[in-house]
Amino acid sequence: MIRKGQEETEKKGEERVAELLRVNKALEQQNAEKKVAEEALKRREMELEATAKSLEELNAALKVLLKHREDDKNEVGVRVIANVKELVLPYVGKLKSTPLNETQAILVDIIDMHLGEIISPFLMKLTSTYLGFTPKEIQVASLIRDAKKTKEIATIMNVSKSAIDLHRNHIRNKLGLNNKKVNLRSYLSSLP
Repeated sequence: MIRKGQEETEKKGEERVAELLRVNKALEQQNAEKKVAEEALKRREMELEATAKSLEELNAALKVLLKHREDDKNEVGVRVIANVKELVLPYVGKLKSTPLNETQAILVDIIDMHLGEIISPFLMKLTSTYLGFTPKEIQVASLIRDAKKTKEIATIMNVSKSAIDLHRNHIRNKLGLNNKKVNLRSYLSSLP
């Protein structure tokens, strides 16, 4: 019986050793997998750092390009303004000083006014902020801003009064002024 007890104890010991070996092997495998995962994570972190650095460099390059584009745009604007002031407006002034009939004088005044608007910030603001405006709506808005009445605008543009009323309604709608008690001329004058 003692022998049988010893055999059972040895058998249990062997089973326990075998179980510990299996657990040890599983732990070694988990450790190996963990090391592989850690190495993959380190590689991925290095890749992310390289990508982040590349994106930072790309962002800096884009900022430089945007700055150059803005500078070029401003330069073109300055050249257009200078050319209109130096090359066109003097001739408009000379034309104004010649004998003109009433219609011609009105048309020359309109040309002078619109050339001024081309180089004014109002028109730039109106066209850039409200890109949905048609050229006729911009022209009507400009004349409204200059305190022209609907009948005067119709005469200047050689269209009916109802056409100008329609343009006024479209302008109010695009500015979000429908059903609001806001004077269109005042609103347009308030734009920078």
